Amino acid sequence: MKLHRYLILLIVFSASFLFAQFEDDMLGDEQAEQTEESCIPANMKTGWDSLASQKPDQDVRLLYNFGYEYYKNKAYKDAMPYLWKVFLHGPDKYARSSVRKIAEIYFTQGQVDSTLIACYRGLERFPTLVRLHHYAGLLENKLGKFRCAIPHFEALVKKDSTSITYLKTLAFLYFKNKDDRAIEYQEKVVKLSPKNAEEANTLAVYVKEIRGEGADLEFRKKAWEQDPSNMGFAYSYAQAAVQAGNYKEALKPLGDVIAKKPSVQVYLSRAEAYENLNQIKKAIADYKAALKIEPKNISIMLRIVENYRNINSFASARTWVYKALKVKPGYGQAYISMGEVYEAAVSYCQGKRKGKNKTKYEDKLVYKLAANEYVKAAKDPSFRSKAKKKLENVKPFTPTKEDLFMHKGAKIKSKCYSWIK
Repeated sequence: MKLHRYLILLIVFSASFLFAQFEDDMLGDEQAEQTEESCIPANMKTGWDSLASQKPDQDVRLLYNFGYEYYKNKAYKDAMPYLWKVFLHGPDKYARSSVRKIAEIYFTQGQVDSTLIACYRGLERFPTLVRLHHYAGLLENKLGKFRCAIPHFEALVKKDSTSITYLKTLAFLYFKNKDDRAIEYQEKVVKLSPKNAEEANTLAVYVKEIRGEGADLEFRKKAWEQDPSNMGFAYSYAQAAVQAGNYKEALKPLGDVIAKKPSVQVYLSRAEAYENLNQIKKAIADYKAALKIEPKNISIMLRIVENYRNINSFASARTWVYKALKVKPGYGQAYISMGEVYEAAVSYCQGKRKGKNKTKYEDKLVYKLAANEYVKAAKDPSFRSKAKKKLENVKPFTPTKEDLFMHKGAKIKSKCYSWIK
């Protein structure tokens, strides 16, 4: 009970959306969606139920007036007998107002169980009483029973469809329940608060989680446009653009983030975008910028190797392999990268030759260099399996015993392979 009192006091003082005033009128003839049976307390009885068999010795209206005066002056202990008598015996007009005040008294005093009992007993008789839905919804949500809170906030939104607080709370509850309606209601929040970038960003989160990667791009963009100085929104938008394959669209927000708050991850993201736009030199520049922040990051070094290889700058690629091995001697992936550089060089040089005879013996010698790299890579246990597969693939293209006998002393001579010397 102490925990419950602490919990409800937190709600009372922290919930910025408590009703300032409530009307006693009902929401209309429509019934609120009924809560799950498990949400209703197992024991709905109270000590005040003994009053149900006692016929009031005073006019109900007078009883209500006494109860209201005590309530108004915060003499809650004195108010309770009158309010319960009115709820148990009075006509709807007074009973509705009484149970609303009973629930409020329990709520403000931190009596969670009693508040829920008052709310559910009141809702049984007055299914659309706003204040009771408000208290029950707040408590069920704070107690972690978010599914029990949903029907109450649905009723509150039905009463006031322009309340941002109720709409966003209902959207969040739907989101926790993995309900697609979270998007619908968060969209209403964004529409009511079009300049609130935080709400737009929340909508993007819901869309991504419910509909999958890339679906949130439009919403991420809107959140960033509403608050262009928010680098978190800029980066989220850029990431969504990259994931959706809209690499060109990602460049502007990534550039803004780099200008204000550069980091390795942002440089890597823009490098990825540049790679997919075939702007390899710009990608390499971003990888090198990232290395200035993390100068011993071997993964980035090997990305530079791959990009130099892709633009046939084989000598530069080899230089960066050496840099990686200097940081981490014997690193298997570095040797594999070097082997791939040799293989790419053969394809490039063969493609430059004219005529039918595009294959030369020296190509086999270069393939042999690649094989040597894979042999080195296999010494690293973490890359042994990968290196052996690479070696198996390249071995048919390396010189045979007969080749070595027929081309004894042959060397790599062509200009295309001059970088190897």
